[in-house]
Amino acid sequence: MKFIDKIINRLESINSHVCIGLDSRYDRIPYIFKKNQTVLNAIFAFNKNVIEATHHLATAYKSNLAFYAGFEHDGFEAAKLTNEYIKSYYPEIPIIADCKRSEMGESAKMTKQEIFDWLQFDCIMVTPWFGEDTVSQYLQDKKQGVCVYIHNSNPSAGEFQDLALKNGKYLYEVVAERVSKVWNSNGNIFVEAGATYPEQLKKIRKIIGEDMPLLTAGIGAQGAPVENVKGLFGKNKKRLLVNSSRNIIFAGENRKDYFLAVKEAAENLCNDLLRVTKL
Repeated sequence: MKFIDKIINRLESINSHVCIGLDSRYDRIPYIFKKNQTVLNAIFAFNKNVIEATHHLATAYKSNLAFYAGFEHDGFEAAKLTNEYIKSYYPEIPIIADCKRSEMGESAKMTKQEIFDWLQFDCIMVTPWFGEDTVSQYLQDKKQGVCVYIHNSNPSAGEFQDLALKNGKYLYEVVAERVSKVWNSNGNIFVEAGATYPEQLKKIRKIIGEDMPLLTAGIGAQGAPVENVKGLFGKNKKRLLVNSSRNIIFAGENRKDYFLAVKEAAENLCNDLLRVTKL
């Protein structure tokens, strides 16, 4: 199945827009998982419990590889085992590698082998700033997805992305046009833009159209209100993924029923987003 079909099928089949970030920082994992266990086993066991608590609401899982790479072999193996677990028990859920890996030539081939073949992700996230040839390697197989960062959610994202050009457009607008209209020749691209920049997010949805899936982050820990995605859900109101990481996976830190809290946090975001679809 084409990756974009997989992600659209998931969006259309469950009544949820929640993308769950498995950014499983070892230092925040409950001690019960770490006692007499390797880093690998601790992270993997924690992730399995998060998945079991949230899979019914997950439009996708997204792992920021920085939270795994910092623990060397154990971290990468935990990411790999997590993806194998999802594919074994919930193969309908897409898995996104948040790694911002824009490479070229032979290094792009090796990155593709790492992300798709070894770690078994379905989709790679990339930055567009080095040009099309740093993305083209990932576009060849329609079963594999590419998510391109158009406008980030961090405070200084606009330092370059909001630069005004001579033609009157902003740089991020030109990037959105190029990515969606030119690079997407194989139909396996979608884009990411931060909910902390609502005006830019609206413009990006207009540029890419209603059919392309749009991933956003920044609601929750980064302070963006859920209302910032009003009117941006796309075709049939089923083309928007809203990522939340720490607000969900660490929701049980001060509770005995840790993973019930995780489930409730995912449900709360799901319900908030469904409410916004009706505004």
